[in-house]
Amino acid sequence: MTTTTATGSPLLATAPGRAGLRQGILSEWTKLRSVRSTWIALLVIVVAGIGLSALISNVEAGRWGTLGAADRAQFDPVRFSQAGEFISQFVVGVLGALIVTSEYANGAIRTTLATLPRRTTVLAAKAVVIGAVIFVVSEVTAFASFFVGQAVLTAHGGKTLPEGSTILTQVKSSFIPVATFSSTGAARAVFFCGIYLTLLALVAFGFGLILRHTAGAISLFVGVLLVIPLIVQILPSSISDSIEKFLPSNLGLAMIVVTTRKTDFAGVLLSPWAAAMTLALYTVVIVAVGGWLLARRDA
Repeated sequence: MTTTTATGSPLLATAPGRAGLRQGILSEWTKLRSVRSTWIALLVIVVAGIGLSALISNVEAGRWGTLGAADRAQFDPVRFSQAGEFISQFVVGVLGALIVTSEYANGAIRTTLATLPRRTTVLAAKAVVIGAVIFVVSEVTAFASFFVGQAVLTAHGGKTLPEGSTILTQVKSSFIPVATFSSTGAARAVFFCGIYLTLLALVAFGFGLILRHTAGAISLFVGVLLVIPLIVQILPSSISDSIEKFLPSNLGLAMIVVTTRKTDFAGVLLSPWAAAMTLALYTVVIVAVGGWLLARRDA
C-alpha cells in the first residue's frame, strides 16, 4: 500500500501549517481510497465475512442430527453467522497498520507532518478515517452475514425461534434453531462483531505508530491474536485460566457468542459488555502510547 499527496489532495488547498482536523480527515480519506489495495482488502472483508459465515452455517446445520443434548445446548446460529470475522480480523489489522507505516516507508509522513504540525491532529485524523471505514464495512458485513447464515439454516429445515426466546429453549427440539434480531443476545452479538473488528483495526494502527514498520506492526498484531493464545494454552491451567479470558481474540469471541460463556479452547469468557470494555481499554492504551511516541520522535 502506498500513499500520495498528489495535486488535488485536500491538504494542498490549505496553506502549510494552517490545516486542521477537517482537512486532515479529508486528506487521509483521499489517501486511503486512492489506493487499489484498500478496496481489495475491504472486498475481502465482505466476501470472506459473508461466504465463510454461509459455509460454517451450512456445515453446522448438517451436523445437527448427530449432536447430543450437550452440543445442542451450545449450538449458536448467531455465532456461526459471524464466522467470517476470523479472516476479517487479519485484514482490518493490515489496513490499520498500513495507514501509518506506508507513509513512513515512502517518506510521505514528512509532508503530512509539515502540513499538519499538530501531531495530535494527524493522530486523530488517521484514527477517525480508519475507524469509520472499518466500522461501516464491518457492520454492513456483519448484518448481511447474519441474514445469510439464518437463511442457510432455514434451508436445512431450521425454524425461527419465538420472539423474545433464547436459543437454549430449543435444545430438546428436533429442528435447527434459527435466530432473529428479537432472539436474546442476537442483535448485540451482530453489532459487537463490527465493534470488535473496528477496535482491532485501531489496535493495529497503534502498533503502526509505535513500530513505524509495516512488517513489524503486522507481525506483532498477528502474534497477539494467534501466537500468544497458543502459548497460553500450553501453560499450567492454574496460570492459563486466569489469563486466556483477557486475550484480545477471546475477548472478541466473548462479544459474539450467545449460547455459552465457556469454550474448550478459550475457557470461561467474560460477559459481552465486559469484554468490549476491556478491548476498548487495550485500544486506548496502545493508541495513546503510539500518539505519545509520534509527538516525541522525528519523522
